[in-house]
Amino acid sequence: MSVIKKIHKWASLIVGLQVLIWLGSGFYFNLMDHNKAKGTHYLVAQSASVNLDAERLIEPKELLKQKNEISQSEQHKQANTIVAINLSHLLTQPVYLINHNRALYSHFSNHYSIINAYTGEAIVVDAKLAEKLASASYNGPGQVIQVTLLENGNEDFPKEQNAIWRVNYDDALNTSIYIEAGSGRLIGHSNDDKRFADFFFMLHFMDYGKEGSFNNIQILLFAFITLWLSLTGIIWTIQLGFNGQYQIDLFSKKRKVKLLDKNQQIISEITLNDKTNLLDGLTKNNIEIPSVCGGGGTCGSCLILLSSISSISDAEREKLSNAQLKKGYRLSCQQFLADTQTITIIN
Repeated sequence: MSVIKKIHKWASLIVGLQVLIWLGSGFYFNLMDHNKAKGTHYLVAQSASVNLDAERLIEPKELLKQKNEISQSEQHKQANTIVAINLSHLLTQPVYLINHNRALYSHFSNHYSIINAYTGEAIVVDAKLAEKLASASYNGPGQVIQVTLLENGNEDFPKEQNAIWRVNYDDALNTSIYIEAGSGRLIGHSNDDKRFADFFFMLHFMDYGKEGSFNNIQILLFAFITLWLSLTGIIWTIQLGFNGQYQIDLFSKKRKVKLLDKNQQIISEITLNDKTNLLDGLTKNNIEIPSVCGGGGTCGSCLILLSSISSISDAEREKLSNAQLKKGYRLSCQQFLADTQTITIIN
């Protein structure tokens, strides 16, 4: 039972701390500016289409034919497998976006090729093109100060699993724009306002591993700890019931008992309720007994000596020696009035 109590205490500490974090982050969500938290202060809406010269467009069937001719080896066939071809555009240039490996979501790992829709030439999203694509979505006062290729994720968009270009601007908000390297897709804008809000989202969803999702191992562990806290609480409650810790005050009786100091000198005579544990009864009579745990039986501080031999709880077996128990030493939080005539205050 002592092991269960220890686990219960630590589990309650972890759950309590996370509840406080939820309260703090939830309070922030009610106060924050939701528009600023999006990080789109300098975002320009992108045009959904461009003017096309239909006569100049290469037929998708021709692209498929060219790809099949190139794919001679089995390795090349796998690399050039085409799942979908979509007509799109980069800036004002019509392109065919060829998807070789379509994942469930765009931020999952995908494999793209970009083909000029007029000439059939391959287009690579390099640093220069990424900067142009980013600037086309930006209307702020800043200038580009850095363009960086990120292949192993990023903190601003942690869900993104593809290689991306980060384009940084020197404006007051430290804006960063992210472009997917494979497709040229605008992933999004981020700035200091969004990063500040993301910190609280991380706390609120327990995303301490910064996976960008609340479906993470921390949530699963917390659910297990909370379940364990509930189960140990039930076990502890049942055990306290068997030990007689729950008394119905409706049928209580009061009786006088003498208090002695450690030298067996009478201090006073007080009236106690036989349905109230001795720690609470003494406290109501302004007799202060040390108790760090507040009556839970885990600290072993509220030591007293009873004139009659009484039952022994699990907490007393753990905290007191056999010699003390034989002499009548008990924990006041674990005992009721019973047949004792005197109570010796040890501390």
